[in-house]
Amino acid sequence: MRIIHIFKNTNEKFSEPYIDFVNKNFNEQDHFFYHLGNDIRKVKTSRRNIEFIERFESLNLIKDMYKAEKIIIHGLFSPLLLVILFFQPWLLKKSYWVAWGGDLYYYKHREKSMKSNFYELIRTFVIRNMRGIITHIKGDYELAKKWYGAKGKFLFSFMYPSNLYKEYNISEVKKDSDKKYIQIGNSANLSNNHLEIFKKLEKYKNDNIEIICPLSYGNIEYRNQVIKEGERIFGRKFNPLLEFLPFNQYLELLSKIDIAIFNHDRQQAMGNIITLLGLGKKVYIKNNITSWDFCLEHGLTVFSSNKSFDCLYKELDTEKRVRNINNVKEIFSERKLKEDLRKIFEE
Repeated sequence: MRIIHIFKNTNEKFSEPYIDFVNKNFNEQDHFFYHLGNDIRKVKTSRRNIEFIERFESLNLIKDMYKAEKIIIHGLFSPLLLVILFFQPWLLKKSYWVAWGGDLYYYKHREKSMKSNFYELIRTFVIRNMRGIITHIKGDYELAKKWYGAKGKFLFSFMYPSNLYKEYNISEVKKDSDKKYIQIGNSANLSNNHLEIFKKLEKYKNDNIEIICPLSYGNIEYRNQVIKEGERIFGRKFNPLLEFLPFNQYLELLSKIDIAIFNHDRQQAMGNIITLLGLGKKVYIKNNITSWDFCLEHGLTVFSSNKSFDCLYKELDTEKRVRNINNVKEIFSERKLKEDLRKIFEE
């Protein structure tokens, strides 16, 4: 094998389509995929170039890391992997970090303690000495340099097929034409800041609206709080989604949306944001995060969730909507993903 890819085993909704994409479009013998975690023996796969390992089996992983020409780490979430790289820093010379967001923004959002301070020392050394950082958000790369002194090169790629532009015939979607469908957030993580948006939208509670709130994963206690407050303010107009939907069903749901509001304090929910912009929808995000800068850099029109929603129902003009669709179609095309991955694999 030339390249090994390392995932934490809880990220299968991204890793599974990615592995299929790489195996389909590149030489399968050049790539091997590791999933790290506990209680993963129940996972079965017919693929020959994937292995699920638990902590005590890490020796096999280390051996392959030595043999590989390139190591691609999909999200820096595994303490075991961080320790391996910290005590064997020569491996960092061929290691590339796919920054997911939560792993980068740990710098800002961690709870300060002696344990987390020590953990951050290890992370700082590892991040600083990575050969490369892979992300489609240039601002996140700049933050890695600012916060951790990262010296590795910037490699652009959105990496995962879940971010690919998706065609969908919106004219076939069944929806109440007089109703406004409003999506708030993408998960039950506190970073969505749902309650702040509920308060801003309360003035619309008597309008013909449906508030769609995906809450299928995240913090259960916070999810319950969001549901309670959503139902208190919007009553039956509040629609919490508590189960994962199959991809095609979720895409059908997104195609119903008129307005989407992602009130995260950091780069997050980019898959949802890009899909909705590609469908010609009106999207709000905070104007002080790296996602906002990404959209401006790529000619994508988004609106600020930091402000009031006085013009909430005002639709995107045709020129901006078409430009959003065309730009997403180009930036997040299958051709572009293949091209970017090839550059990374051959770098």
